[in-house]
Amino acid sequence: MAVPETGFLVIADLTGYTAYLSGSELEHAPAIAGDLLETIVGRLEPPFRLTKFEGDAAFLFVEDGRADASLLLDAIEASYVAFRRRLRSIDQATSCACNSCRLAPRLDLKLFVHHGSFVRSRIASRDELAGPDVILVHRLLKGAAAADSRNQGFALFTANAVSALGLDPAALGLVPAEESIEHLGRVVTFNLDLEARWQVETDRRSLEVSDADVAFEVETTIAAEPPVVWAHLTSPSLRTLWEGPIVIQETSPGGRRGVGTTAQCVTGRLATLEEIVDWQPYDHVGWRLAVPAIGLVAAIADLDVTQDGTRLRLRWAYLGGPPVNEGEIRRIRAEKEAAFARLATIIAGSLPVVEPLEVRP
Repeated sequence: MAVPETGFLVIADLTGYTAYLSGSELEHAPAIAGDLLETIVGRLEPPFRLTKFEGDAAFLFVEDGRADASLLLDAIEASYVAFRRRLRSIDQATSCACNSCRLAPRLDLKLFVHHGSFVRSRIASRDELAGPDVILVHRLLKGAAAADSRNQGFALFTANAVSALGLDPAALGLVPAEESIEHLGRVVTFNLDLEARWQVETDRRSLEVSDADVAFEVETTIAAEPPVVWAHLTSPSLRTLWEGPIVIQETSPGGRRGVGTTAQCVTGRLATLEEIVDWQPYDHVGWRLAVPAIGLVAAIADLDVTQDGTRLRLRWAYLGGPPVNEGEIRRIRAEKEAAFARLATIIAGSLPVVEPLEVRP
């Protein structure tokens, strides 16, 4: 007998696909749509796991306890940004004049996120999910928000999902609404505008430093996809695994880790204050740090995909001029090099998921 579980259910849906398919060459359009869906799923996995492709959509899930709320939201935002970047490359980099390529930029992406219970069975090496909550998230595809042509790319969260994520909708600018679903009743929803996120994202960096101010640089290549490296780099619970004996007390506006999040990191008797000032999931993160015996510094981490995994590059730069204690900088650099070595070892020895989880046969 299947045992009920709880977790997040996500559907990523290509908007405008029917109109796109009807105006495109049949031999090309499905291949382009498939490429876009693979790009989207590639950013959602992990922490989410693909259940199946459903025509112009993908259905994914993640069990409770697999990752914290911020990592789940990072995956959702990163999937939209990756989708828009892929559309841009199709539009700008191709010389093909077929309708399939020409009309592809008219496609958009909408994500529907619900938290609830489900049962799963193993069919053809994949998890098949069932239950009223599975039906609900699929019905949202036909709801008022999905049908509203004024809505561009967005993520629609049910109230259950917002509550399970521990989010403050007002602080995050989520727009409330209601859906009426036959047999399931009224469902309160909250809309996250991903189109606006894309408009301000494009290669924007808030924290810029000159080469002359760089105190040191540490680089390593880790045999894992960027989502896994990002999770270990930004999640307090995972940072403690490779940064050594460190206690992190984090405060995030609206319950979402990102720009404005502050943290106090205590190692022994030393306390470092951190503030996130740049936040581009899976690509780039920047902190402003107040470090004892050094002063104000910027810490900038960049992630790049390579043939061997993910290249992680960390730069520390002075914000208030070079410190008197150069020996402290050398010590911190050595600590970061050792920590990066531990990070590579930890990730190489773990399953390709964000958090440990028993693998079902």
